[in-house]
Amino acid sequence: MATYTEAYFLLKIIGYFILGSFAFNFNQISLPLGFIVYLLFFRPKFNVQMKRLAAVFGFLAFILVHWIIPSAIDEWESRPIFIEHQLGSVYTINFQEENKMILQKLNIKNDSLRLRLEDFEVEYAKDGIITDLKWQLLSHNDNGYNHYQIRYDINNNRYQIKKNQLDTWVQYNRLINADYFFEKLNELEIKDITYDKGDYSYYVIHSSGERINYGIEKRNHFIISNGEIQLIDDDQLPVDCYYISAFAMIKTEEKINDQGNIIQESFESTKTSDYLFGVEFNEK
Repeated sequence: MATYTEAYFLLKIIGYFILGSFAFNFNQISLPLGFIVYLLFFRPKFNVQMKRLAAVFGFLAFILVHWIIPSAIDEWESRPIFIEHQLGSVYTINFQEENKMILQKLNIKNDSLRLRLEDFEVEYAKDGIITDLKWQLLSHNDNGYNHYQIRYDINNNRYQIKKNQLDTWVQYNRLINADYFFEKLNELEIKDITYDKGDYSYYVIHSSGERINYGIEKRNHFIISNGEIQLIDDDQLPVDCYYISAFAMIKTEEKINDQGNIIQESFESTKTSDYLFGVEFNEK
């Protein structure tokens, strides 16, 4: 590779490297603007190969710094985290303590003003055996939001947590404080609620975690207040509140193959009761 003597040659090589590595950020996507500019507009007369190599090495540095390293960091930070843990019966479990245990294992500061909950759900059989348990936590920080997806792995007796860093979460300000939610959930007598519904395939307790304007009529709805649960009438609705729904699941369809094995089942909810808290009554 022939090299011609050229004024400020080293500085020019450094300049081509910087040009090749120059990035332009658009909608949080890094684009190799410098290398594109080099390809379109730069036609050096001397030491062409050296300058091309400098620009290419700059472009490779761009790929490493802006694409490969951030992707690797994101993969590492979002890797599943496992917490070995044996669940008890849904009728005796303290969900607030379960959440605290997970926060301690993850070294998450339990800041009730910033730690919010979304999409809590537990499925269980009438004997109290939990068949599915999951919820999401969000914490706000200077860089955006930490999003934790928590699910219990029934087969392996452990929690699996996936963490992501997000820039926005539109409904964050409408979500309930996690501690407050679990405090209210623990006030429910889940066994009594379940047995009152009767015998069904399985049962579900669910909450979106969002504050809503609740106005569902012709359904059993109760207010949780000061440790007491009180029935409210339709004429007191609508109200602004958080809510927890408890319902049974009834089998509506079943398909069996030639060997007599069940290959498909369909269920729908029934016997729904809603438990409202943090209630603000609307002025009539």
